[in-house]
Amino acid sequence: MRARRDRQTTGYPAAPETSGPLLEVADLTTHFRTGRGMVRAVDGVSFSLDRGRTLGVVGESGSGKTVLSRSIMGLLPRTNVVRSGEVRFAGRELTALTEAELRDIWGVEIGMVFQDPMTSLNPVMRVGRQITESLRHHLGVDRAEGRRRAVALLDSVGIPEPEQRLGDFPHQLSGGMRQRVTIAVALACGPRLLMADEPTTALDVTVQAQILDLLARQQRERYMAMVLVTHDLGVVAGRTDEIAVMYAGKIVEKAPTRTLFSDMKMPYTEALLKSIPKLADPSHTTLSVIPGRPPDLVNLPTGCRFYPRCPYAQQRCRDEEPPLQEATTPGHVYRCWFPVGTPEGRDALDRNRREGRLDAGAPVAPAGA
Repeated sequence: MRARRDRQTTGYPAAPETSGPLLEVADLTTHFRTGRGMVRAVDGVSFSLDRGRTLGVVGESGSGKTVLSRSIMGLLPRTNVVRSGEVRFAGRELTALTEAELRDIWGVEIGMVFQDPMTSLNPVMRVGRQITESLRHHLGVDRAEGRRRAVALLDSVGIPEPEQRLGDFPHQLSGGMRQRVTIAVALACGPRLLMADEPTTALDVTVQAQILDLLARQQRERYMAMVLVTHDLGVVAGRTDEIAVMYAGKIVEKAPTRTLFSDMKMPYTEALLKSIPKLADPSHTTLSVIPGRPPDLVNLPTGCRFYPRCPYAQQRCRDEEPPLQEATTPGHVYRCWFPVGTPEGRDALDRNRREGRLDAGAPVAPAGA
């Protein structure tokens, strides 16, 4: 076993490192009991992630992205949750741990950047204390050393006058600054895995780019693994090694980033890509949208879960759920009977167009759906 490198920013002690993937998720399922029935938020998700690599998890709101990240962390309600599958981190099974045992992993081994810093940061606690609290609890540093490391952390995430900012409350900072503080808190104890759940929500475009660049830089410098959760394929295009596309609780396509953009197979992935506004388009160009809404996770459709919105859908899509099958490129898997770019996919699209199931090329619910 190799010793983990010390981090100059935090100075935390070296920890043992295991061979093989850092994170392994196998058939992870998270369902919620409600008055309407069982909500299948995450439904049989599997993937692995190595040290120093970044996985992008992409999908619309309600696709299960955030529940997946919280399921991996073990941040779930105590009641009305049905959870199964395996989550192995550095060879250790996390789903078997108690909440007290998970607290020794949160922050130290796995950090998390939440969507909204105003809700993840304590509004009545000064920034400095929110950073030093985890340092003192997990690493046992004294007050002076904790302050020194907190200043170094704020400086590393690009906050000007970091010593002065230690005395500020979250409401005194801008949205971008608050998100930088959230990242500093997540990185304080030098985790080996960082979960970033929609880290640029509600930020303007310029600040979004700065935050994403910051995360990428910290990930490289610290040799962390990172899971970047977002609804925007454009965000993960140049910032991830691999992308998993989620729809209705399942991974419907997963591939190395370049492969996904050059040879996508799942119509849902194609629809997500088409919905991204393009700078080259003229002003007032109509945006492409995915018609309809994601399915009700209590009453899921039979067959492929995307078929009511899919321009390629055929009778088989309504009757049979496609398995996760391998493409020709290693590491590329997808769920579709009529994949994009294949003869079967082109024939299905042409058939729907001839039979009037498409409106000006936009996907609509197939006839009889």
